[in-house]
Amino acid sequence: MLLHSDKTNFDIFYNDMILQFPKEELKSKAAFKKLIDSGKYDILSAFEKSAYVFIVKDIENSVIWLDYLAVMKNFHSKGYGKRIMESLKEYYPKYYGCYLEVEKPDENVADTIRRINFYKNLGAVRLNCDYFYPNENGYLPMDLYYLPFDDKLPQNSIKTIENIFNILHSELPHIKDVLQRIKFYR
Repeated sequence: MLLHSDKTNFDIFYNDMILQFPKEELKSKAAFKKLIDSGKYDILSAFEKSAYVFIVKDIENSVIWLDYLAVMKNFHSKGYGKRIMESLKEYYPKYYGCYLEVEKPDENVADTIRRINFYKNLGAVRLNCDYFYPNENGYLPMDLYYLPFDDKLPQNSIKTIENIFNILHSELPHIKDVLQRIKFYR
């Protein structure tokens, strides 16, 4: 199997995340440690630690939530990200799909377009909703995508978001306010 549990290398991954992710999208190291200790957070690595993925499982709705995916900078553009995403189906065979938080497209920031195209090429679909990522400063408007592992789109997205936020962002006092901003459209 390509992916394997790898919580012991969190410090290496976190140092890489500081370089690759916008500050407003990163949790504090203490928040990560709390998630890791909770047992509800999986850290997986692949390719001898050159790529990693952080996942939360929503057992109630049988879906996973991709919190972070990264390939170490010197291994970019070698197909590792795609192989990791494809391996998630195998690693989580009892789950129906994967939610993905993605930055809004910005023509002035090429990486936003590249990331969106990456997920779309894998079969992820943008959910028709107003979505917000909660952070220490309030929230960040983002798009929410879903990558089905079978042919079904998610049925209970708002409940999944509530479940995930209660795991990922429980330390933030304004979670309920952010949840109330999230709206799904038909």
